[in-house]
Amino acid sequence: MLQGLRRSGADGRVTNDAQQADRAGIYCKLVLTTFFWGGTFVAARFAVHEAPPFFAASCRFAIAAVVLMALVARQAQRRGEAVPVPRSLREVLGLFFLGLTGIFCYNAFFFSGLKLTGAANGSLIVAINPLLTAVLSAWWLRERIRPLQGAGLAVSLAGVGVIVTRGDPGVLRTLTFNHGDLLLLGAPLSWAAYSILGKRAMGTFSPLVATAYAALSGTLLLIPAAALEALGGAGPHHFSILGWVAILQLALLGTVAGFVWWYEGVQALGASRAALFVNLVPLFGTLLAALLLGERLGWPQLWGGMLVIAGVCGGTVRLKTG
Repeated sequence: MLQGLRRSGADGRVTNDAQQADRAGIYCKLVLTTFFWGGTFVAARFAVHEAPPFFAASCRFAIAAVVLMALVARQAQRRGEAVPVPRSLREVLGLFFLGLTGIFCYNAFFFSGLKLTGAANGSLIVAINPLLTAVLSAWWLRERIRPLQGAGLAVSLAGVGVIVTRGDPGVLRTLTFNHGDLLLLGAPLSWAAYSILGKRAMGTFSPLVATAYAALSGTLLLIPAAALEALGGAGPHHFSILGWVAILQLALLGTVAGFVWWYEGVQALGASRAALFVNLVPLFGTLLAALLLGERLGWPQLWGGMLVIAGVCGGTVRLKTG
């Protein structure tokens, strides 16, 4: 009996050690995911330096869609099931609008904006994503928005205002905004719409399947836009190895690996706890912009960035506990 107790105690310690190791692995993957996502702003700057926005976006998602669909097929094969496909017009339209909002529109604003402004500005502006999603959900899905969420959004928007005006109130009078900053404001709005539509799509498809089809439909929209861009004389005249490395980072690390690891974290920790890691994205984005692009952070970006992150943290923590 004593021997059995010793064995069970040892087994318990082994189990706890294994669980702690698994938990540590999940934390590492979530941190790496936010690092990859922060890196997408720098990679996009490299890409649009050599190629027009729609060409870069279509390359990113053509690669990502192929890899994601391969993962869907592999997952179905392991389970001995057929690859999930949309079976009604409603499901087809749902996946199409995911691709339209989260892939086509988001990346049109993302790449076009980053052609005209810095990666640090981009990562700080797009950081308002979670709170915009909460506000749009309140309006669209009739979800309740709590006072602290509203306050968090106000603080974050004030931070964005400091960034886009460069700390100069005179910009509001003369409307001399950086066009890239204004374009980037469309990215979190597009992603908020994608997130809301995704809540309905996830009722039918798994996150992996929904994202794979969104990437596929988004690519089918981006390719004609890239072709029109090229006909207008904006095609890539020279695309170096560095440009392709940037595209591969965006496709494989920022999209595929980021997505897979993110949902592993959501499954292991829950959506609310995993969401807190998103606040690392602007931190990594600004640090990488300074290290790899030599961007200098002025006081408007520092103060504005702190307001954005403080507002997002306040809003997401309330979402977790409320």
